[in-house]
Amino acid sequence: MTNDENAAYASMSWRRFNREVSDDLARAIVSAFALVAVADGDLAEAEIDSFVRLIYEREDVLSSLDFERYEPLFREISGALFSDPVSGQSQALQLISAIRGDQDHCELVVSAAQIALLADNREEESETRVLALIRSALNE
Repeated sequence: MTNDENAAYASMSWRRFNREVSDDLARAIVSAFALVAVADGDLAEAEIDSFVRLIYEREDVLSSLDFERYEPLFREISGALFSDPVSGQSQALQLISAIRGDQDHCELVVSAAQIALLADNREEESETRVLALIRSALNE
């Protein structure tokens, strides 16, 4: 794909994500997990599996969307981050910052990012940098 096609795909993916996920906390958790998961340039199956486990374990806070839709949306948002990393990171951090006033929600988002960081049994410097950006977006 060309740069324009990548940008168009990423933009369309973020629009669909925002349309289908209306809850700020769910948006922030998915965005944080995806940001960390793709930070090393790869989306491992272990990271996807960890994300799916997370959404089922946190059913109490992620019930704004049919669970069957979370994994495809997560994959699409991850693809959008690969296609247009600069814009994607900006979009994700903006969604994450929307919950910064709620300490409980901030803890959930950071926890999701930390799960993503350890999901493939290796901690990359790029993932640690993204976790710091997430904390910064939350004013932590």
